[in-house]
Amino acid sequence: MKKFFLMAFLAFFAATGFTQENAAEKQRDILRLLELTNTRDLCIQIFDMMIPQFAQLAPGVPDSFWDLARQRIAVDDFITLYIPIYDRHFSHQEIRELIAFYQTPIGKRLVEKTPAITADSMTAGQEWGMKMGQMIMLELIKSGYIDT
Repeated sequence: MKKFFLMAFLAFFAATGFTQENAAEKQRDILRLLELTNTRDLCIQIFDMMIPQFAQLAPGVPDSFWDLARQRIAVDDFITLYIPIYDRHFSHQEIRELIAFYQTPIGKRLVEKTPAITADSMTAGQEWGMKMGQMIMLELIKSGYIDT
């Protein structure tokens, strides 16, 4: 019985073409996709947008600290976290199709616009969050959960 399951298991992987070489090729393609989408630069941009928020929480911290923190961020370590995520959510063929898309003019345009879209989205999200926070506080006060 064990021999049957082992043979079935091996037959499945042989039929699907799964090999370590295929897995390594898919990882290389995922890294290529992340390169095409400027994921590294986007991570740095997001971190740069977060520094002022951190600085507000720690007003006594000198700017030199934040400059050093920015220099020390390990973006490449963060990028490697994306590999298993993309691997889980996309087949190798889909990764290849995404690579092909991001090499088209509209794909390149999307990559070009993504930093501005991200910045605008973060600003809009902060504004929305402030409004929601104010609404919740007013409701808490009105309901008597918080004294003024």
